[in-house]
Amino acid sequence: MTDREFGDDATNSPSPRLRQVLAALVPVVCPPDATSLGLTADIVDHVSVQIASLSRLFRVALEVGGSAFDVAAVAWPPARGRTFSRLPPPLAERWFLRWLHSPLLPQRQLAKGLRQLLCLAHFEMPAIQARLGYGPDAWIEKVQRKRLMTYADDIRRHQEALVAPDPLPHGGFVRNSGQAGAKEAV
Repeated sequence: MTDREFGDDATNSPSPRLRQVLAALVPVVCPPDATSLGLTADIVDHVSVQIASLSRLFRVALEVGGSAFDVAAVAWPPARGRTFSRLPPPLAERWFLRWLHSPLLPQRQLAKGLRQLLCLAHFEMPAIQARLGYGPDAWIEKVQRKRLMTYADDIRRHQEALVAPDPLPHGGFVRNSGQAGAKEAV
């Protein structure tokens, strides 16, 4: 196989096939608002960045696993010769559940891993965070103000200690640095 089949090595981005599989998985594993808000492409882009940050070994494993997940559906009678990425949502969900509950550990782990990546990306979307009322910036600012008020004296003392003259005496003790004829003051 060429590098293109395993994603673009220059950018570490997933292959088009894996991106199709991820897009087809969004309505299966993410809450319904992912598709109703039109976030599928954004979620796939987010997961692509996550995948690009993985080591080559993990990226290749996801590419091979994603391809197997997609193509193996062809042999499943209800799919009627279609890959996973071309299945209608009810059949796509059934195919995903077959892998999620498979007796084979690699199939289960791949299904769980892909689901986790997609769900994490879903809940990191600004539109979803806004719908949930999740605003970490306001909370961070509130906690920061409280900590500054509580620990202001400690912070000030520490900052002063950083720029204060060194309280240890200098020049009284000389040790050999290990080089012939070199001595340094401690």
